[in-house]
Amino acid sequence: MFKRLFVGLILLIIVAIVAPIGSLATAQEEVTIQWWSHWANEPAKKLVIERIAADYEDEHPNVTIEITWWDKNPLRDAIRSSMLAGGDGAPDLTTFDSEVTEWVQAGWLLPLDDALPWDNFDPAVMIDGTYPNLGFPEHYKFDISTTIVMIFYNPEIFAELGIEVPEDNQFTSEEFVDVVQTCSDAGYAGVADAIGNRPYVGVWTAQLPLFTLVGGEEFSDYDNGLASWDTPAARQALEYSVELRDAGLYPDSFSTMTIDEMHVYFHTQRESCMFIIPTWYTGRAFKPVDEGGQDPDWHFGMLKYPSFENGVANDSLWLTFESGYAVLSSSEHPDVAKDILAFAAQPQYGALWTAVTNIPSSIKYDIATDWPSEELLNEMGVEPGKWDWYWEEYNEVYGDMTLEPTARLRCGDFDAAVVEMLNEGLPLGLVGVDDAIMILNESLCE
Repeated sequence: MFKRLFVGLILLIIVAIVAPIGSLATAQEEVTIQWWSHWANEPAKKLVIERIAADYEDEHPNVTIEITWWDKNPLRDAIRSSMLAGGDGAPDLTTFDSEVTEWVQAGWLLPLDDALPWDNFDPAVMIDGTYPNLGFPEHYKFDISTTIVMIFYNPEIFAELGIEVPEDNQFTSEEFVDVVQTCSDAGYAGVADAIGNRPYVGVWTAQLPLFTLVGGEEFSDYDNGLASWDTPAARQALEYSVELRDAGLYPDSFSTMTIDEMHVYFHTQRESCMFIIPTWYTGRAFKPVDEGGQDPDWHFGMLKYPSFENGVANDSLWLTFESGYAVLSSSEHPDVAKDILAFAAQPQYGALWTAVTNIPSSIKYDIATDWPSEELLNEMGVEPGKWDWYWEEYNEVYGDMTLEPTARLRCGDFDAAVVEMLNEGLPLGLVGVDDAIMILNESLCE
């Protein structure tokens, strides 16, 4: 009896000793995270993401992060292929754009509600990457960046053509048409924008006037297929986009020029008077000239959106969200993948993102305590102050304007209608305003 008790006690002691060792071994299990990221052609963004990954690996020696860089469209195709194959070959972390709602509806993404330190973010991100109207109220997207849609202009071309920018940097809607016509008559495209490999660039010339006419909240209903487009405001915006088109807004290569090429068309070839572009412009433009970047000594100007007599948001800017990240439901290490995104949400990385990419971060930071040192920036190959003129122009033109955020909540049918009608149909003259309104209304989300 005593012998059996003694043996049992010894076994309990062994279990008590071995159990923590086993738990520690599990905690220190070697983990490899595959991270597929857009921004293959944007070196500043790559610097920040690679720095975050390296810092995480330093703090978690058992974790290896392997980043694969893609352009957006091939990445989306690869994700779809791998997830349709049951997740075979899919990464743990992937670039995710809010408009790709089918990934959420297919169950390919994991909610991040309990994973991210939401207080570290600008509150505006809470409307992005969540789809309550589609039955998915959870949050599926990590946002490192917010974007503001802007209008740039070439000062040399404006001077050549005698175009004077108003003191408040805002043309009226009628004046803006005249500017486009003047540029076109002189052989310049009004804007550099093109749709060769993006399904949204052509939509901006309908979205910006509609946003200005009705304001962000009502605009969001239109943009997400939650409101009829057969209204005076929507019709006015579409007719205005056609007026701009007919005045010579787009380059001849509108249907074929890629997103990288249209940047060069504006800042190096200088074949257009203006460029409608969000703040992610700097990712492709603020890189070495021999890699397709712009000459840092060439300074463009900025314009407010054209004003309308009946516009309720003439003093506002449209704030949106660019590519972010999501965790795929096929991941074998979802907790680690989520933890990497939580790690990336620290204020120091919000500051690093803005300092290196010159794009506003969605992550809040204190510039006095979180801004990266010159030593760190130099270590990363970043020249502090090189693009200060850009921020000076931004603050002068846009500094006192109201930011109105909107999120993408479109259902699939309406998103397809927007691409067909507003990105291609109206800009290319393939449909009229009445037909565009009819197709958009037939595809509204329920």
